[in-house]
Amino acid sequence: MRKIVHLAAKRGFCSGVVRALDAVERALKEGPLPVYVLHEIVHNEHVVAHLTARGVRFVNEPEEAEGGTLIFSAHGVSRAIEERAAALGVRLIDATCPIVKALHRKAEAFAAEGRKIILFGKKGHREIEGVVGRVDSDVAVIESKEALAAYLASLPEEEKRNGLFACLSQTTLNADDVAEMRGILASSLNRLAVDAEVCFATRDRQNAVRLLAEQCEFVIIVGSPGSSNSRRLCETASAAGARAILLSDPEKFDPSLLDGVSSVGVSSGASAPEELVRELLGVLKRHGFEEVPDER
Repeated sequence: MRKIVHLAAKRGFCSGVVRALDAVERALKEGPLPVYVLHEIVHNEHVVAHLTARGVRFVNEPEEAEGGTLIFSAHGVSRAIEERAAALGVRLIDATCPIVKALHRKAEAFAAEGRKIILFGKKGHREIEGVVGRVDSDVAVIESKEALAAYLASLPEEEKRNGLFACLSQTTLNADDVAEMRGILASSLNRLAVDAEVCFATRDRQNAVRLLAEQCEFVIIVGSPGSSNSRRLCETASAAGARAILLSDPEKFDPSLLDGVSSVGVSSGASAPEELVRELLGVLKRHGFEEVPDER
């Protein structure tokens, strides 16, 4: 039985992650040192460990930066965090993903129009905290279709007819889920401004994984459990009919999962380094799997 591996053509670091990591590299070269990063620069423990070993200090509050350079992560921050950081007298670098920055501007514009903002996303996620913290008005953070139904049920009928609403989305959600919830809102609220989309990198990676799942019995997503986009890739593969796992460390891969498997699909989250994918391919090769030359 020939055993093969298909690689997703769209995988790994997105442009926002590359931009953020480049910002850290420049800070390490240019200073002033030490270099601090507010929260994880991206959601991947291997990336964080590598930078920590090079002297980067990851902090939870801006005030933990004592001189040197402070970098905001790719996920963005609230206005209050920006103001607190600006008062410290350190060099500030904003490594927020440009697509997340655009999401901030949309939220601010909708709030200025007096609209109630409905934000699809995970409560407590750094990106969501940043968006909510850009506006002074309340934002309804909706995590699921069930939560959306409950929110709509709580609104008076008159407000559904005449209230001003807007919907936005965390950039790393499942694109199909966002489209479905967007449709539910559009059919329920008369005066709704709709701008809820995942980012193009998220959508492209989910589409590529869907293609993998159509061809492969087993799909492995390389990425951290703390990465929203990586978890969504795993869910996408499962929903498309493949057995799928999320793997943070190729060295800990359980080869018994390959029993009876002849085709494996491999992709990686937008914050997962390509070297981890290559490590996994090495593991699979040792168990008799060969990479097909045409990436899918």
